[in-house]
Amino acid sequence: MNNSMPKLRFVALDDTAVQALEMANLTRHSEIVETEESLQSGTDSRIVTVFVISRLDDTSLQTINMFRGRGIVLFPEPERMNPLVESVLKSLLIPIPVKLETLATFSFSQAAKTVETLFIDSSDQDFMLGNEDLFEVLQPHIFNRFYHAEGRHLREAVLRMAHRVRSQRRLESVAYTLLLPSNTTLFALDEALDVLEVAVPPEKPLVFAIRFGKEVSRVKISACIAAPMHLTSGIQSRIDAQPTYLGKVAVIVDSFAMGEIDERKMLTLSQDNGIDPEDADRLYEMIYVRADETAGLMRHLRESRSGEERIEAVARALADGSIDVKILEELTALFGLSADAIVARANTLRQQDGR
Repeated sequence: MNNSMPKLRFVALDDTAVQALEMANLTRHSEIVETEESLQSGTDSRIVTVFVISRLDDTSLQTINMFRGRGIVLFPEPERMNPLVESVLKSLLIPIPVKLETLATFSFSQAAKTVETLFIDSSDQDFMLGNEDLFEVLQPHIFNRFYHAEGRHLREAVLRMAHRVRSQRRLESVAYTLLLPSNTTLFALDEALDVLEVAVPPEKPLVFAIRFGKEVSRVKISACIAAPMHLTSGIQSRIDAQPTYLGKVAVIVDSFAMGEIDERKMLTLSQDNGIDPEDADRLYEMIYVRADETAGLMRHLRESRSGEERIEAVARALADGSIDVKILEELTALFGLSADAIVARANTLRQQDGR
């Protein structure tokens, strides 16, 4: 276990929570303790205390409000805001609502296991990217939503995962855990990283991890994305907040993909903001239709050892229509390439192909 990782201390505040933690089959890196013990050791910075509450009431709220330290509280997803939920949001703990899709015991056991997956390394082979301190990503006073999935179809699952974290709009942090068969190839996992790298906005703090557990027969992929620093009301405000051309296009494309706007509104927003509608169509195809090709290009550029290799890769993408000039400008700035050299090579490739 990585010494920099915290130890998790789970505290059940009712009988259903007790059963849920027993069902969670937590690893040896976590422990279940009595409430009094958790309150006494709340100042230990190496320990993250996780309170599990299946029914909010005044007694459980009094307990968590007495706690001082690094802590999380799992509680039922509310249908609407009420005084009890507002009290949870006012506490110093990181609030994680648990959606009761099935039995409460199972839902809370799954949530507890997801918390453990996010906070604790499983082996020395694990790969992590981004901010190492989840307490700089997950935040108090707002909802931090966790999503969980299992499946054998990695490509489709990661695309859904990327769409979930990319389309985040409310003042919430989002964490996603994906369980995969243990025989999943390293190449497929590398593709998953590329898809997320393309999909996640760079201004949001990110924790991404691929974990190869010794104690489980599954590979775990997890991603945690921080809440937006500033929320803007309306699509136009979000467009105005983007400093780059590609960022503005991405806002329009995301809004269309999420069903916020239709094709006519997408065209109007593009024209009003000086964006070529074909660029929006192209980006939509790249991110939501041809994400594999986009991820492949980004991986190739990152792994290429010379500028000539990168120029060739971008030129081929430009020649076959995968990217256009506006997106070319973003890639040349990101990788320090010559746009003139890329365009010249793309023209040569088109001539060779008879285009």
